[in-house]
Amino acid sequence: MTAALLLRLEGFEMVALIAHLVRRLGPGRAEKRLEVLEDGAGALIALEWRGAAVAIADLELWLSEPLDVGQAEVTGRRVLSVHATDLWPERLHEGRHRLCLPLREARRIGPDPHPVPRPVPRQVVYDFDLLGRGGESALAETPLDKLTFVVFDTETTGLFPTGGDEIVQIAAVRIVNGRRVAGEVFDTLVNPGRPIPAASTAVHGITEAMVATAPAIAEVGRRFHKFAEGAVLVAHNAPFDLEFLRRKELLIGKNFDNPVLDTVLLSAVVFGAAEGHSLDALTHRLGITIPEEARHTALGDTVATAEAFLRLLPALKARGLTTFGAVLTEVRKHGRLMRDMNA
Repeated sequence: MTAALLLRLEGFEMVALIAHLVRRLGPGRAEKRLEVLEDGAGALIALEWRGAAVAIADLELWLSEPLDVGQAEVTGRRVLSVHATDLWPERLHEGRHRLCLPLREARRIGPDPHPVPRPVPRQVVYDFDLLGRGGESALAETPLDKLTFVVFDTETTGLFPTGGDEIVQIAAVRIVNGRRVAGEVFDTLVNPGRPIPAASTAVHGITEAMVATAPAIAEVGRRFHKFAEGAVLVAHNAPFDLEFLRRKELLIGKNFDNPVLDTVLLSAVVFGAAEGHSLDALTHRLGITIPEEARHTALGDTVATAEAFLRLLPALKARGLTTFGAVLTEVRKHGRLMRDMNA
């Protein structure tokens, strides 16, 4: 019996990719069947048919074509890159073949699953001094569209780095020239070296078994530092994530002194400090859909934050905030206002 699985993926684009592949297989390949199979800690999407095999050259051509989503830059190859995966053909038996697309993480759910518990929201951290360690003065006159941004998010064992909580996942994407760069994705689980409370697993879905063979923060931190080198870091409620990273700087052997922008504060600049600035509120306001299976995963929240950031940039420019220094000045003003409102 096939297990019921909860997949971590960008549902709209993945469905568009599968539909594109089905069309390209054409009517000459019969008895098409789509299966989602459990595959270790992840899953395998298998598109099977009877008929002629698919040549690698043809598959690469299909993946380079735009998907039917209304955006020419969204190709099959980009969807695979965003999900840090690939696609390949396999020969089965009796004239059957399949295309295989693995997903790194999936959760088994029972035939009568319990309702998903309401996530414990991260409390917005109003210690905005945590954002002021980067080499910001050198970038003050740099136009926003000339900067490289790395948008990132973490998942943790809990909400209190001062109480011993640790990172269990880091994800990041890169933005250059106002676009998310296909293939530039950082996504890894982290062994926290301590138990993961059941309440935290209920939020992000990461279990102790999933991180048992994952690298520790010392290795992951160095790799992430290299990925973010020379970029402005962007996060939603950035002080929360930075606090976890900066407490490990001595262990990692690197300082996270990048300039930082926080989409909480950018949202306050654009929409006013009195509005709600949670990631759910911001993405709803900007018309961004976060698939339920992707919410409260590091990569899902990273992609949502990146899309929100890209939509906030034109609004900032419309307010005359075209350079990094101008944005930073406005951000600090709103940061002080929000801190006073929440004192």
